[in-house]
Amino acid sequence: MHDDTHTSEINTPPALRPGMPMHVVAPSGPVDPPRLDKGLRALGRVLSDDAPFELAANLLERDGYFAGSDEARAAALHHAFASAEPGVIICARGGYGVTRLLGRLDPARLRRNPKCIVGFSDITALLCWAFVSASVAGIHGPVLGQLGGLHPGDIDHLFDLLRGEVPPPVIASEGTALHGGTVEGRLIVGNLEVLRSLVGTRFFPPMRGNILAIEEINEAPYRIDRSLTQLISSGVLRGVRGVLVGQLSMCNRPQPGVGPSAEEVVLERLGTLGVPVVTGFEFGHDSARNTALPFGTRVRLRADDCALELLEPVTR
Repeated sequence: MHDDTHTSEINTPPALRPGMPMHVVAPSGPVDPPRLDKGLRALGRVLSDDAPFELAANLLERDGYFAGSDEARAAALHHAFASAEPGVIICARGGYGVTRLLGRLDPARLRRNPKCIVGFSDITALLCWAFVSASVAGIHGPVLGQLGGLHPGDIDHLFDLLRGEVPPPVIASEGTALHGGTVEGRLIVGNLEVLRSLVGTRFFPPMRGNILAIEEINEAPYRIDRSLTQLISSGVLRGVRGVLVGQLSMCNRPQPGVGPSAEEVVLERLGTLGVPVVTGFEFGHDSARNTALPFGTRVRLRADDCALELLEPVTR
């Protein structure tokens, strides 16, 4: 049902160069001004070339649990997409709201001027849309609001990807491997609950021949079980070649020790796929660590080594 139609026609965004603008957008929840300021200062320290920031018009708007109305958030994204000048789009935060925008967004604007989108959590939906609708690769990585407190190595890794480099393999130092072996495919990364919410829509990315990576926050083990069961029983994981599991932050509360743990649930459910599964990767919602991963480019999962090898750059 979901064939891998993205085998060769990927629109690779331009690599980050000195002076290239950073478009800061807020397509989901409202942005906390102190976290925004801290993130901008952290970004400025990395971009010593005084790269210009272009702040979305809705960045400090607040409309309930959104950073402005659907119209304002979609317009801000379209403005960033339409810029003919090469640039990077970094999301200020996650939250909720991107799925409400997907039907409004014009993929032709991003196809004409491919830009690397950076974000995670709710931004999963935007990364999926860019890959499925515009064939543009992105980065599942820290939002701007995380940068102020993030491990320096993770910041360096993110900017290595943005500059078109292919960093060394990402290792799950305390990972658990199930069904060993080595597999290759394009990497599809995202928050489990957001991916589940896209099942049945035209924005769910193709999994056949590809590798899935998931993370989650604040979902009880039984809810993780339910989400994974839906992905499996719907058939959208048919043909997936392997799975990486990142952080399962605060997913064993409020009753740790009662029933299976979140990781036990993940291993049991994903074990039914019969493909290599590796847990313990440091990407997701933990405040101090969030390893940036390519979305839509080719990778190699070496399950026996608990290692993910990047085979091509995200930007060029």
